[in-house]
Amino acid sequence: MFQRPHIEEFSFRRKPLVAAISALVFGMSLGVLSAPALAATAEAPASSAAQLYKLPAGPLGRTLATVAAGAGISLVFEPALAEGLRSPALEGRFTAMAALSKLLEGSGLELVPRSDGSYSLRKLVLRPQSTSEPSLPAVTVRAQLAEGSEDRAYSVKSAKVGALGDKSLQDTPFSIEVYSRELIENKQARSLADATKGDASVSLSNGNLTSENNAVAIRGIAPDFYTGQRIDGLATRSRAADLPLEHFESIDILKGAGGFLYGFGAPGGVINYVLKRPTEEPLRRLSTQVMDSGLGLVHGDFGGRLGEDKAFGYRLNLVHEEGETYINDGKSKRSSASLTADWRIRPDLLWRVDALFAQHERFGGYWALSPNSNGVPTNTAVAQLLSPIDGSERLAPSFTRYGSMHQSLGSDVAWTIVPDWRLSLAHRVSVNAREFMAPAIYADTQGHYSMRIWNYANRFESDQSQAMLNGKLVTGPVSHELTAGVARTQTLSFNTPAVSVYAPMGSLASIQNFNNPYSSYVSYHDARTEYDNIVRRELFASDTLHVGADWDLILGARRGRLEDKYAAYKRSATTPSLAVVFRPRPWLSTYASYVEAFEEGATAPTTASNAGEVFEPLISKQHEVGLKAEGDTWSASTALFRLQRGRTMTIGTTYSQDGEALYKGLEASLKKRLGTQWLLSSSAMWLDASGRKTSGGLYDGKKIQGVARTQLSNYVEYRVAGLPLTLSGGARYIGKRPLDANNQWNVGSVTLLDAGARYETELAGYPTTLRLNIDNLADKAYWVTAPESSSVQQGAPRTIKLGMQVDF
Repeated sequence: MFQRPHIEEFSFRRKPLVAAISALVFGMSLGVLSAPALAATAEAPASSAAQLYKLPAGPLGRTLATVAAGAGISLVFEPALAEGLRSPALEGRFTAMAALSKLLEGSGLELVPRSDGSYSLRKLVLRPQSTSEPSLPAVTVRAQLAEGSEDRAYSVKSAKVGALGDKSLQDTPFSIEVYSRELIENKQARSLADATKGDASVSLSNGNLTSENNAVAIRGIAPDFYTGQRIDGLATRSRAADLPLEHFESIDILKGAGGFLYGFGAPGGVINYVLKRPTEEPLRRLSTQVMDSGLGLVHGDFGGRLGEDKAFGYRLNLVHEEGETYINDGKSKRSSASLTADWRIRPDLLWRVDALFAQHERFGGYWALSPNSNGVPTNTAVAQLLSPIDGSERLAPSFTRYGSMHQSLGSDVAWTIVPDWRLSLAHRVSVNAREFMAPAIYADTQGHYSMRIWNYANRFESDQSQAMLNGKLVTGPVSHELTAGVARTQTLSFNTPAVSVYAPMGSLASIQNFNNPYSSYVSYHDARTEYDNIVRRELFASDTLHVGADWDLILGARRGRLEDKYAAYKRSATTPSLAVVFRPRPWLSTYASYVEAFEEGATAPTTASNAGEVFEPLISKQHEVGLKAEGDTWSASTALFRLQRGRTMTIGTTYSQDGEALYKGLEASLKKRLGTQWLLSSSAMWLDASGRKTSGGLYDGKKIQGVARTQLSNYVEYRVAGLPLTLSGGARYIGKRPLDANNQWNVGSVTLLDAGARYETELAGYPTTLRLNIDNLADKAYWVTAPESSSVQQGAPRTIKLGMQVDF
């Protein structure tokens, strides 16, 4: 039985926006007015031993002091010397003196020894120095900028790519996007919808502040509910994409079919959440955020290593958020905690464990709005959609509630058996649940509406075990990277009886509250009726052949068996993967790939007349060619893809699996640091998603509902010269989307603008970052759609977020 955590109440004495602005001004004042000398001292002498550094770009004075203090070097200097200067990101293994020299490159400052054994800074002297004051010998160091940092335009060079393991993204023949921790923090992203808004291949969605977020689509296809979301590569069965982002170091999204890489599942991409792991150096970070509506957040992040040779590591994250949301009378309350730990048993043997717990309640939201001709729930014929309604307007009664819960426990062991050969064993068990007391709204173009209010709960349990062996060998002129593995995944689904009542007719122009027809909401504790039980058993193997320095050939296959207890079928399939990579230049890769995906058949939703019916499994096929390029401060990619899969849709009141959906598209992206001040990130996708081979050709050539043909996104940052201030702006365009299967009605296009700023300073001697983000700057009213659906939701209105992050 799951216990609800006790959540303390809190309130603001002043209006939250006023309080946040006061804190912002106060923090900037301290950063500008503080004048005492900075000093980093320690009793231990400077060490000549090299150590691993992974430092983000930041204020030069702060970073120098941090490195010096960690190495026991006494460094004293006037802050005016480093004012307005930034250090580059530093990643690699260096001695402390080499690290300091690297940080000072291009700054116009140099490090000089003092007679008492300490060091100081001074402006760079170009002429030869006198012998009475010897200078440090020159040190030449080349280090890459930190992965995912703003200095790299938030681009990442490598990631864990499913069954292939850790891979260079430039040499991976798939389209993969990594959203780094630094990007998530600088955008103050609190949901997957916030984090991915700069990626045109990911659809517009609403986040999880008012209801569940299950409208996310990748290349026009929703990720698989069963296996489309993963934590550190292992599946977690969930209906909504609402995991709390504060606990993850990055989010990796594979676009398109997972097939060999991740196993059985729909070809709508894979979202992999990478947990925060123990830090090499002590981490103490406190973050706060307040929204203009009155929603406040507190987040603590603590990490480090303990014991002899720092064999034991830990990372603890605690989050609480509570207050009013952007919809009138809407409220939200969530709490979450995670702990990750590791033990370096031997240099070649690492054991890791982790735990994540989260709970979230929202009030005043609804499931979806379905347009019809008279606003009556029994009318299933789609009609013209009414004009967009401002996102702050509450359409549902204030008592409506959506609750979610996540629990996940994981453990993995990595053993380097011999050089170049590694065995990994991993297991994860997750429980995700939803409590749903909210309406579907049926409305005509005049705003006359009625509601059907549901009250039920679901609980989903999943566990996955996986063993994988990776190694390298050479056969003549060809070198091989080999992978072999076995995996077992089971997902169970439970629910309560779905109870619904009809609410009286009304007008969206004048929303009225009415009494709650239910005495209480149904808890996920009561979801005991099992309605879904699927087991997947899989064997997989691959060989990446390196032919010379410029050619790679990747051969992979996954053999699996899918057992569905309630659909009473057992199916086996082999899904191959074939790809070739060619590097005409060291910084440029071209590729072509073929992937198949095997997925369980669709299940008719609760709202269908054939609710609960499960259909036969499907095989999807994807062809893709692409180009990837990267440098130290930029990356670019483009991909042309074609994917075909079985189509599911609701016709009238009946949910069916009929014909085929064909997705043909082109996507492109560019991330570039333009000098020291400008950063540009652009993304575009053109997608033709249509039906074919439907019964009688009824929907052949018709566009897939809810999917835009064109999506564009641009994001820019500007560092203000002479100040530790960065300004940002974003623009996103989503084209029109078909609303009905016959393409008679469309949801209009929309352009959304964002703005932001961040200021780096010190408060009471502690490094501090102040952030301001304004989403939907023009307060545009718009509709959000979901793929293969004729329902919509209001888009979020203008939202202002003020945040403060302090390292202590």
